[in-house]
Amino acid sequence: MTGPARRLAILALVLVAMMVTGPARAFEDRLAHVVVDAATGRVLDARKPNHLRYPASLTKMMTVLMLFRALDAGTLTPDTPIAISRTAAAANPVKLGLPPGDSISVAEAIPALIARSANDVAVAVAEHLAGDETAFAHEMTRVAREDLGMTRTTFRNASGLPDDDHQSTPRDMARLALALWRDHGARMAVFDTRVFPFRGQALGTYNPLLSSLPGANGLKTGFTCAAGYNLAGSAARDGQRLIAVVMGGASSADRLATITRLMEAGFDRLAAADPNDDMAETPPLTLAALATPRAVRVQPAPDVEGCGGLYAGGWAIEMGTFRGLGRARDLATRVARVHGGKPLTSPAGVGGMVRHRAYVAALGAGQARAICRRRQARGQYCVVRSPRMMWAAMQAVTRLRRSLR
Repeated sequence: MTGPARRLAILALVLVAMMVTGPARAFEDRLAHVVVDAATGRVLDARKPNHLRYPASLTKMMTVLMLFRALDAGTLTPDTPIAISRTAAAANPVKLGLPPGDSISVAEAIPALIARSANDVAVAVAEHLAGDETAFAHEMTRVAREDLGMTRTTFRNASGLPDDDHQSTPRDMARLALALWRDHGARMAVFDTRVFPFRGQALGTYNPLLSSLPGANGLKTGFTCAAGYNLAGSAARDGQRLIAVVMGGASSADRLATITRLMEAGFDRLAAADPNDDMAETPPLTLAALATPRAVRVQPAPDVEGCGGLYAGGWAIEMGTFRGLGRARDLATRVARVHGGKPLTSPAGVGGMVRHRAYVAALGAGQARAICRRRQARGQYCVVRSPRMMWAAMQAVTRLRRSLR
């Protein structure tokens, strides 16, 4: 092998090693959570509770709290109409789809925000209470920091729709949930809304925890591409209440499984606690005592083919590269439908042309290997990709897309 060829071969090996063993963080590492005993504020479990995350529609808990405060102050009544402006009507889905000039009462707006996560209603509420959404977001942030101790939270809108500076933490979202229960307990049944009746329709809640965990009675789900899947939950058993917040889940099923496991473990821990233990020597860890880590900027998920192509974490299989996006997407969808996981496509620069790779992600290691063995036995292309390899590949996709703009 000649000198230049040898150097190229060594460089190629180094690049492969960097992809496989480098410091890139897998998407699932963004998962963060906290579990709190609502009666005492004691932290029962936590993972990255003070790390910045995008709250997505968990934001609407704060929007609802602002409505509750206005009701307490007497500036609103449940029958007060909230006008739908052109700006509100133009909000991105999810929304009720109310036209400009329509209105919704406060009593209707609150469950619309909680059960249906209606972005058009969130904008309308912001405009009604503060004149415009920017002013409302400033007031939300002030109340959150000064009144509720949500020291790492910044709101930029009333809905949680994407904004790079719209940030919070599991700890702060737990403080918000606890403030709702502490200060507005008489109104909290609305967070347990299973079906929202609205103008002849029966609109079901988006919160899967209410029907899957015994004793669950709120609070709110959230999702954007950059945030991943978030869920703030409340549940009560035997006179004890837990608040749990999960942020950055890989899928709806992942966040539900995670928060269910955490809450079941929390109730078990409370049931096993010795009531005679005054914990004098080991005072309980509370939300207020959680240490704040060094400033870490929110790390969004890799930019692939929009929401449908969000790398969902876990192991993946790669099934080929195609000229047309449709062929790649169809293949990924078909395989995911049969074997599970999340269909994923990503652009790839091949020979100066853009092609589209087909993946199925959010798999376990054994599951990915078994699928590939079956496909390879039929003569079909299939390669197993680890989470680290997928993260590196998706980061490369982000760079490719930026270079094409």
